[in-house]
Amino acid sequence: MKIKKKKVILKINGKGARFNLSKHQISFLKDKFNVDNIEELDDNIIELLKSKLMILTDIRQKKKKKYKIWDIVTCVILASFSSVESWYEINDFIVLHYDWLKSFLKMSGGIPTRQTIERVMSLIDSKELENILTSFFITITSLNSNEKDIINLDGRVDKSSARNKTFYNDKTNPLNSLNAYSNNYGICLASEMIDDKTNEIPTVKEILKRFSIKDVIVTWDALNTQTENVKEVISLNGDYVVPIKGNQGNFFEDLKLYFDDKKLETIIAGNTKSSYLKINEKSHSSIITYEYFQTNDVSWYFDKDKWAGLKTIGLVKKTIERDKETIVEFRYYISSLDLNILEFSRAIRNHWSVENKLHWHLDFTFREDDNTTTNKKALFNLQLVNKFCLGVLNKVKPFYNNISLQRIRKIMMASYEEEFINLILYLSLS
Repeated sequence: MKIKKKKVILKINGKGARFNLSKHQISFLKDKFNVDNIEELDDNIIELLKSKLMILTDIRQKKKKKYKIWDIVTCVILASFSSVESWYEINDFIVLHYDWLKSFLKMSGGIPTRQTIERVMSLIDSKELENILTSFFITITSLNSNEKDIINLDGRVDKSSARNKTFYNDKTNPLNSLNAYSNNYGICLASEMIDDKTNEIPTVKEILKRFSIKDVIVTWDALNTQTENVKEVISLNGDYVVPIKGNQGNFFEDLKLYFDDKKLETIIAGNTKSSYLKINEKSHSSIITYEYFQTNDVSWYFDKDKWAGLKTIGLVKKTIERDKETIVEFRYYISSLDLNILEFSRAIRNHWSVENKLHWHLDFTFREDDNTTTNKKALFNLQLVNKFCLGVLNKVKPFYNNISLQRIRKIMMASYEEEFINLILYLSLS
């Protein structure tokens, strides 16, 4: 049956954009955002965000509260959808769009300076801000997949925030944070600043408590494969697929000995206690073959009880054929998953999402490595906003014919008030 389409005009401050929406889409949007009139959608989204930001704790002295804290944060969020990379450029954005912003914000103190914006962002409770942004994102979007979610943990260092010791200043270490990226939601669910005097290993247990990992697969790099971290995942009813490397000494060597050529041949032949999967890929002038091996034969390992929930072990054999050269790499894994080669291989492949879909875009699309802010709290909170905007931009990317996120941000910059309507509609339908 062919669905008739109704032409709808969304308007904000007298400006509009035209879309062809089906009756089903219109009904869906009305129900999803509880609006009687589709033209109210843009205002409804902004009001929803603003209402969530209003609960932010404000530690400023009452007599010094010239600006509403949610006004500043809303301006920073809206500016970050376009090609801004510094506090100065956020101030420029507010100057350029002040009349529009004032139509839905109080802007009681007028246009905030660059210093005011940075200072206010440095006073905000990071966990509160992140929880609000994540909750808002999940409220207005849909899941990418019905499969079990895979959450990747990985650390990131912001090199430009570091300073060498000078006659006037002490040495400042760079901002170092641990991020948890959800493959199903396509967003960073939580971030934790890593203390200068430690590393990300003890931070893993802290970040896992920030969100539910029940029926979720958690992955991280070999540095964080520690018995206490694995125990934490199991205690929170999650699963893990994590690598074992040389930092685990004897265990690593035992796995190498176990998965010898004879054992791999036996698994390929169809051993009942094991599974095998082979995937071929082409990459430029190379042919890459991934071979996944998984077995629940773990009784041989004398120290297996140290690793909570350990059910299977495995490896990935990566063969790269380029010209007349062949390179073979082996990576070893432990897991709390039952024997399921598809789920095991999916967890391993998707671990790199945290680098490819989060960290790379923070560096390239948002140019965070060019931000020289030394106030770590302000910089960390700005990065939380960037991660939220990144999740939104990835959601709407198909509506922009999958052009780069950098180009989408430039489009937003060129015609923000009109294009913001597009962004809202695309996001609502994603």
